[in-house]
Amino acid sequence: MKILSILWSQASTAALMIDGEIVACVSEERFSRKKNDERYPKQSIEYVLAEGGVKPEELDIVAFAGEVWSPRYILTRRWSTFSVQDRLREQHEYWYPVMYSGKNLFYYDLFGDKLDLAQYPGRWDAVLDFEKNNQGPYSADSIANYQEFRRQVVAHHLEIHPKKVRFIHHHLAHAYYAYYASLLPKDRVLILTADAWGDDMNASVSVAEDADIRVLSTSTNFMLARFYRSMTLLLGMKPDEHEYKVMGLAAYAKPDYYQGPLKIFKDTQYVDGLGFAYKKQPPDLYVYFRDLLEGYRFDSIAGALQRYTEDILTEWMRNAIATTGARRVAFGGGIAMNVKAMMELSKLPEVEDIFICPTPSDESIAPGAAYVSMHDICIKRGQNPLQVLKPFKHSYWGPPVSREEIQTIVEYASRNEKYVVSENPKEEYVAQRLAEGKLVGRCIGRSEFGARALGNRSILADPRDTRVIKSINESVKNRDFWMPFAPTILEENAYEYLVNPKSIKAPYMTIAFETTPIGAMCLKAGLHQADLTCRPQILDRQQNPAYYSLISKFREITGVGAILNTSYNFHGEPIIQTVSDAMRVFGQSNLDMLLLNDILIEKKE
Repeated sequence: MKILSILWSQASTAALMIDGEIVACVSEERFSRKKNDERYPKQSIEYVLAEGGVKPEELDIVAFAGEVWSPRYILTRRWSTFSVQDRLREQHEYWYPVMYSGKNLFYYDLFGDKLDLAQYPGRWDAVLDFEKNNQGPYSADSIANYQEFRRQVVAHHLEIHPKKVRFIHHHLAHAYYAYYASLLPKDRVLILTADAWGDDMNASVSVAEDADIRVLSTSTNFMLARFYRSMTLLLGMKPDEHEYKVMGLAAYAKPDYYQGPLKIFKDTQYVDGLGFAYKKQPPDLYVYFRDLLEGYRFDSIAGALQRYTEDILTEWMRNAIATTGARRVAFGGGIAMNVKAMMELSKLPEVEDIFICPTPSDESIAPGAAYVSMHDICIKRGQNPLQVLKPFKHSYWGPPVSREEIQTIVEYASRNEKYVVSENPKEEYVAQRLAEGKLVGRCIGRSEFGARALGNRSILADPRDTRVIKSINESVKNRDFWMPFAPTILEENAYEYLVNPKSIKAPYMTIAFETTPIGAMCLKAGLHQADLTCRPQILDRQQNPAYYSLISKFREITGVGAILNTSYNFHGEPIIQTVSDAMRVFGQSNLDMLLLNDILIEKKE
C-alpha cells in the first residue's frame, strides 16, 4: 500500500508511507525558504514521491490531514508573512469588533493587501466568491465545498482519480501519530492530544490496547494553547511561532512575583474530569487579558502562564490515568511542543513512561493521516495494524545532500582564498577543532523532519564553553538573551548528565530534563541558564551512526559525551536544506568549518 498524506495549512507538509512505514516526510518551508509556509506543498509532494520511487498513478490513497479547511489564512499568508504589528491589527480591527460588537466583517477586506492569489493552483476567484457568502468553515456547505476543492487540486496536480482522496480528522491524526510513531510498548497506552484547534476540537483522551484505539473524551473548549498564543502577542512576540520564547522566559520569573497573573489565569478555566470548564469565560483572549495584566512584569506574565499550563496539564493527565489505568503516555498536538510541561508530566509518580514524537505540532498530522489510513485498511482486511505500521526509527525523512551541488560548492570554495577544502576529513580532527572552540556547520545526508535539527542540519560547538553562546548568537542565531541552546548526548552518557530515573527516551529534543551536577558542569553552554534544565537529543548509535561517531571522538578528547547542537539557520529562516543554503549561512557568519558529507571547508585563520 502506498499512501501520500498532506497537510495544507501552517507549515504545509507531505509524507509518504509504503506498506506501513514512513519513507519520506518534509515541510514546504524547506524548499520555499518561507518559515511556516502555508501554501499547497507542491514541492514536498513531488519530493516524497520521488524519494519513495512512487509514480502518482501507483498511489492507493491520498489523505488530507483535516476534514475542515479554510483558505482565509492561506490566501493572506498569515502564518508565513504576518508581522507582530499585523497580528495586533487583526486583534484590534477584526476580532475586537467581531467579539465585542457582533459585527459581521469580511476578513479579506481588512487584509486585502496581504492576498496572494498567484499561489498554486491560481484559480481563486470562485473561492473568494464562496467566502463572501458562506456561513463559516464549519457549515456543511463549506466543509463539502473545500473538501471537493482540495480533492480537485491534488487530482489535477498528480493526474490521479479524485476518488483516491480522503480526509482525516485533525485530532485523530495527532493521536495515531503519537501512538504508532512512538517507541512505547503498544499493549496499553494513554493517548492525549491538545492544541489550539483542529477540526471540531482542541483536546482528546484515548486509550490504546494493542491496535484497539478508543476515544474516551473530546473537548471543544480547551483554551490553554489559545491563552499561550495570545500572551505571546501581548508580550510583543509573534503568535503561532514564538511561544517557545515565552516558555524560555518563564524560567526567569520568581514565584513570589507571578502570583497575581497566575490567579488571573486560574480564574478562567479549570480541569473538569477528562474535560475542561470555566469559572469565568473571557469574551476574547487578548483584550480581556491585556486589561487585567496591565502593570505586571513581562517575566511574571510568562512565569504565571507556564505554571498555569503545567498545573492544568498535570491535573488532566492524572485524571486520565486514573480513568484508564494506562500509565504509559503518548502526547500529540501543539501543546506537546512545550518541553518544560512535558518534563513536569514525566515526573508524575502515576506516569511509568512518556514519549513525544518528533514535532508533535500540526506538521505531524501529515504522517499521522497516513497512520490513520493504513490502520483502517488493516482493520478492513482483518490484519493486526501493529504487524504492519512501523514506529519512527529516526526523523531523517527529508531530501539528501546533493553530490552535484557539493561539487559546485567545492569548485567555488577551492577558487576562493578565504577557504581551505579537504576530502574525507578525519573525525579526530573535527572533534579536536570543536574542543578548541570552533563552530562547525554540519550538512550531511537526509534532513530532519520538523522543527528540531538532530545533527544533519546542525551547528555544533563545545558544550562546556559558554563563550560559544555569544559567538553563535551574534553571528548566526540572533536569539533572545534568555533563550537556551540544547545538547546532543550519547545514550550511554545520558544517565551521568540528566535526572531521568525512569529512563525516558528522548531522541527528538521533545522533552526537557533537569541536570545532575556533572551535567551542569559538562553541558553548561547547552542548558537553560536560569534553571539548568536542558532539551536533549539522546542519541543511540543506530539513529545516526556518523553523528554518533563524531561525538564519540569528541568524548575521547574531552571526556564529555555530548555536543552543543542548534539548528543550522539564520534567525527567522527555516532550517537549511541544501548545500547552497549551508554555504550561504557559512559564508555570512562566523562559523569556522562546514561539513558536507565527506568534504570539509574551513575558513583560513
